[in-house]
Amino acid sequence: MALRTPDVVTPIGTPLLPGTPIVVFGDDWGRNVSTIQHLFRWIIPDYPVVWVNGIGHRKPQLSGADLMRAARKFRAMLGARRATGALVGGAGYPDPAAILQPKVLPWHDQSLIYASNVRAMRREIGRALGALGTTLAPVIVTGSPPSAGVVGTLGEAAAVYLCMDDFLHIPSATPSMIGPLEQSLLARVDAVVCTAESLTRAKVPRSGVAHYLPQGVNYEHLAAPRPLPEELAHLPRPLIGFVGALYERCDVQLLRQLAEAFPNGSVVLIGPIQMDTAPLTAPNMHVLGPRPYAALPAYVQGFDVGIIPYVLSEETLAVDPLKLLEYCAAGVPCVTTALPEARKYAQVVRVTESRDAFIAGVRAALAEDRGLARARGQALAREHTWRKRAEVLLRILGAAVEHHASRAREAP
Repeated sequence: MALRTPDVVTPIGTPLLPGTPIVVFGDDWGRNVSTIQHLFRWIIPDYPVVWVNGIGHRKPQLSGADLMRAARKFRAMLGARRATGALVGGAGYPDPAAILQPKVLPWHDQSLIYASNVRAMRREIGRALGALGTTLAPVIVTGSPPSAGVVGTLGEAAAVYLCMDDFLHIPSATPSMIGPLEQSLLARVDAVVCTAESLTRAKVPRSGVAHYLPQGVNYEHLAAPRPLPEELAHLPRPLIGFVGALYERCDVQLLRQLAEAFPNGSVVLIGPIQMDTAPLTAPNMHVLGPRPYAALPAYVQGFDVGIIPYVLSEETLAVDPLKLLEYCAAGVPCVTTALPEARKYAQVVRVTESRDAFIAGVRAALAEDRGLARARGQALAREHTWRKRAEVLLRILGAAVEHHASRAREAP
């Protein structure tokens, strides 16, 4: 049976001219393996990329986590540490041509501070572009609304907003600060690229050009067989596993009900812990914390079922979870709550409408022939690799350059 795949609209035209410099406002290069880093892994070999590390989406508070993050940023600003692709755990990511940690302060809603931030970013990016020794105009790809003040000042051939989350509804952002910056960015870019269909409707730029580009998967990394980690080998089966950050988007009550429904099995939670885990204490609940990206395939392949236990909220309605295709690539059946972005894969993934249905879905997944589940999941994952997503993004960038030039010719 043919699998239904999401509609990814590929613009007519050619990809961005190889060798064109690209300025990317992303997260901290090498610290996490994120959507934008996955995409540019496939772009960097043919394009000189100036990567701008995270410039802050939330006003810092006097908490331990924020103070540690501030100290890390300060050391990076002083050049004490240069992030490289090796930090993602040997995933083989090539480094950008330049990795910048601009000297900015995360109070972007203060006009004097923001003006200083923009000057600092322009100065450092300009130097990095000059060092590339190319006469081609750069293209800006930004996943960060605070970059709005830089867009339009670098003589760029085009600018594109890569929107992967709704910053107005995520805990890692300050909406009152980010909202106006995002509106300014939408007024300046040539196109928006969104990982969720709902975002293509909510984040429409002044140009009117919005593209849907769902998450991809590092198929080879997840599918290559690995030995079972020792810390899973002794746990009673079935292993019902989750890989991802533990915070407010996770349905704690659902996780507890899962542990109660499978008392002879194990519920395994792997990822950064950003919440109180006291409610997740049960004899068969195992909160392991984060593991290196290089080691994750061994853990995921050891699961009997991979789960996405997210509550439905303003945040998760716009989330296309990375882990869904990662479970599939690892050959593990997946059960998820009713996230809109999961429905496009409903022929392979069990999308459930309630906690009881979720538990029933886990039971059904456990009863399914594992070989058949693996074949169907991996067939789906192979259709949606990051290489293919990067090819689409390069066509979008090429179209944005043409659109930008057309608008410039039509301007009075």
